Amino acid sequence: MTPGPNAHSRSSVRQQAGFTLLELVITLFLVIILGAMAAPAMREITIRSVVSSNTNDLVTALNLARSEAVKRGRDVALIARNANWSDGWIMQQVGAAETLNAHDAIKADYRILGAATGAGAAADRVIFTATGALRTATAYDFSVCRPSAHPGNADSRRIVIAATGTIRSRPNTSGSPAGECS
Repeated sequence: MTPGPNAHSRSSVRQQAGFTLLELVITLFLVIILGAMAAPAMREITIRSVVSSNTNDLVTALNLARSEAVKRGRDVALIARNANWSDGWIMQQVGAAETLNAHDAIKADYRILGAATGAGAAADRVIFTATGALRTATAYDFSVCRPSAHPGNADSRRIVIAATGTIRSRPNTSGSPAGECS
């Protein structure tokens, strides 16, 4: 049988499959360069995400404590574990041993600083009354800080609680009574 017009002998057509070593090295080199350029930006996105998450968790817990105080008609406290907000917090009705809610410690190397203003106010607890206002404190401030290896007041978050119990969050901890994140 004679080969047809489209048939070629093995030696006449040499098909190339895959990449050459030079193409592979150039591609890997480009991937490494692009990855090196993107790594700092990804680290910053991750840091900002953790700071934002820590802030949201604390604001949520504060709002929950305030609403529980109003709902129960009794004082409810959000208390720092080990007198350190970075170690987490628990929510309790004042005078009762029952824990209503709890939060574990935040990610290592991040910090939450707290400070109360007013006679008799404690820095390690925020107490809301049955009306939703602060008990003993005239104001409360938190600084939610970036990790110590990448500090900065401008990119840290500040939580402010007014005497009325109103909770606000904003960027920048410069001048915060709780302390700056520099």
